[in-house]
Amino acid sequence: MSEDRDFSPQRCVPDCVRPSLGRRLLLFAMTVAAVAVCGSPGWCADRPPEVEAAIQRGVKYLSGSKTLIDTEAGLVVYACMSAGESADSPIVKSQTDIILKKCSSFYKPVLHHNYEAGVDAMGLVAADREKFKPQIQMIGEFLIREQKSHGAWDYGVGDSKGDTSISQYGILGLWAASRAGVQVPTKVWDDAAQWHIRTQLKEGAFGYQPLGGDAAAKHSMTVAGVGTLSVIKLMLSKLPESEPTATTGAEPKTKKNDKAFGVLERVTPQEPTDTPAAASSPLDTNYKPKTSRAELDRSIGGGLGWLSRFYTIDKPSGWGLYYLYGLERVGSLTSSDTIAKHDWYKEGCAHLIKSQLSDGSYSDLGGTTASTCFAILFMTRATEKLVPVSQQVARVRAATFAGGLQEGGRGLPKDLAKVDKQGGQLSEKKLPDTELDKVLAELGDPKSDRVEAAQKALVDAIQVGQRQELIGQKPLLLKLAKDSRVEVRRTAFWALGRCNDLLVAPVLIKGLEDADYDAAVEARNALCVLSRRPRGFGLPDDVDAKLAADSTPAEKEAAFEKWRDNDLRKWREWYQSVRPYSERDKLPD
Repeated sequence: MSEDRDFSPQRCVPDCVRPSLGRRLLLFAMTVAAVAVCGSPGWCADRPPEVEAAIQRGVKYLSGSKTLIDTEAGLVVYACMSAGESADSPIVKSQTDIILKKCSSFYKPVLHHNYEAGVDAMGLVAADREKFKPQIQMIGEFLIREQKSHGAWDYGVGDSKGDTSISQYGILGLWAASRAGVQVPTKVWDDAAQWHIRTQLKEGAFGYQPLGGDAAAKHSMTVAGVGTLSVIKLMLSKLPESEPTATTGAEPKTKKNDKAFGVLERVTPQEPTDTPAAASSPLDTNYKPKTSRAELDRSIGGGLGWLSRFYTIDKPSGWGLYYLYGLERVGSLTSSDTIAKHDWYKEGCAHLIKSQLSDGSYSDLGGTTASTCFAILFMTRATEKLVPVSQQVARVRAATFAGGLQEGGRGLPKDLAKVDKQGGQLSEKKLPDTELDKVLAELGDPKSDRVEAAQKALVDAIQVGQRQELIGQKPLLLKLAKDSRVEVRRTAFWALGRCNDLLVAPVLIKGLEDADYDAAVEARNALCVLSRRPRGFGLPDDVDAKLAADSTPAEKEAAFEKWRDNDLRKWREWYQSVRPYSERDKLPD
């Protein structure tokens, strides 16, 4: 088997333009290991094998446990789905069935009331938001009814003045429901924000029941409060940048548009996300929120400041694993890779690997099942998949298109006369200010010598909030996906994955067979983004072992081919399961 053999059996490419086998296999091993964050061209993380192993041991424990209880069914489903389990797997299906039994003509929790409702909504949305939309609607309506007049949630018994812990699961449940299309009134988010801002401690922390006798600062409650306010900030995305002027009623000042990376004009990010903006709800279109973005930012910043001053991983003032899952939400929702200069994810994973029990479980005050789920949700960075692109622009980029333009010489302009040198660094001469359709037209021009500049213009445009415009450019992108130039195909695959349109999936699946390795990887990453499956379908164990071992080049190439065949089959099965009825039997062979 020749080292220069083309990876695609259907197309022949001259040796001079094909990457060597060694380079292709190295890039393959790095890229498949990376986690392409769903919905974002921004950040990918290479999840270490020991972390992945700990996650799978936790799932195995849950799958074989005889002590699961009905109140935690939603949490089990959400954790297992975040770890990569199929909705048809025995553990997910059995726990989903338990949730569905609580939904007849209305939702009736077993015991834990709003906490239970919150995790049940999260579980059903993760399992199948379309199939279970009626049940999700019931749970969403239940949580809306259960919100108290002061804006918080509680245990559903007695005359509570609000509970920070339960309120976070009320908000998480409604956030999940909104991703399934349930309309949540703006007032619900606004009232919750007001309660949290009103009850936050002066030092920035949050207490358990701040108006009911337990207002002491706690790590677990502070991540709950900051995480809740961060979700609300997403949902109230149309808030003014500055606080309303109470006396004059004048319009709040907004920032003037500036130049985005010298290519396109920056716009205030209004990224269409998995979460519809609450302000667009037809239930209360005339409602004017009391909360300003400045208030939310101050409150979130105060909580982050407290967490920085009292940073900990293994000694929080509260339930440890419950706290870690809250910390993951805070880190993901605020795009904070470090807290107090600590890599919280790396340190958290190290702690979880060390503290995992021999049967794969975890245990603290939350009980074995819930603790194991919280650990899995932390290690899989479950919340990060839900964070919109506009919040991820500054994050480290690894395997996705936007981060790979200059790696190993990829994407460097072929004509260095087109390059400026600034501060000792090469930077490409930019296209003049232009619209997205002109950028794509530049890519489609076979005579253009500015492909790299157009690539950067497209990436920058999407990262600052013009993603919605891609939808209208879909026909051109589909054409560019067949272009003879590999960099144009790569760019088209990247953009198609961010169109939020399942109908482009067959083109991306076909792209897995691209003769150029880089283009095939881009098609795979785009499928991960489009499908909200950050790790795709992973690697078969024997393939993983072959790539990790000191195998011969021929053995490694055979392993690659096996992965490609497996991935093609899995993605085709995935599309068959989610495609619209109008698209039956249209998947390319």
